[in-house]
Amino acid sequence: MNEAYGRSTRGAWGAGTFENDDAGDFLSEVVEAPDGWALIRNTLDAVAAAAPGDEVEAPDASRALAAAEFVASARGKPSDPPEEEVVAWCGDQAPKDVAALAVPALVAVRRIRSSSELKDLWDESGDQEWAGVVADLEKRLS
Repeated sequence: MNEAYGRSTRGAWGAGTFENDDAGDFLSEVVEAPDGWALIRNTLDAVAAAAPGDEVEAPDASRALAAAEFVASARGKPSDPPEEEVVAWCGDQAPKDVAALAVPALVAVRRIRSSSELKDLWDESGDQEWAGVVADLEKRLS
């Protein structure tokens, strides 16, 4: 477990997008939801629309990064290695207009990279792997 993130109420066991409890829970919620794409959009919109200067809390940031991974995967740009459950769900549940989700996903990821509790926790840990994972996600969404 990452020492910095371990202070949070939830656990992380790695820098990957789905290597924490919040993102894992979000993955399950999306897969089980009657309209997982609505959950993804709402999660991204909540982070993207936060007031400037408001720091995104770590659980919200983890969930939004997971939501952005669904968007990237649906656009044919999954992580490497891919999160198999995300790829399979996106293949079965293709959104009508995934391009419309790319903008809020990109805005949310950029917001998290610049001003979030999650970023601060990873910065405090001195581990740069998380920053690389998020930069890769941003690139796949661009």
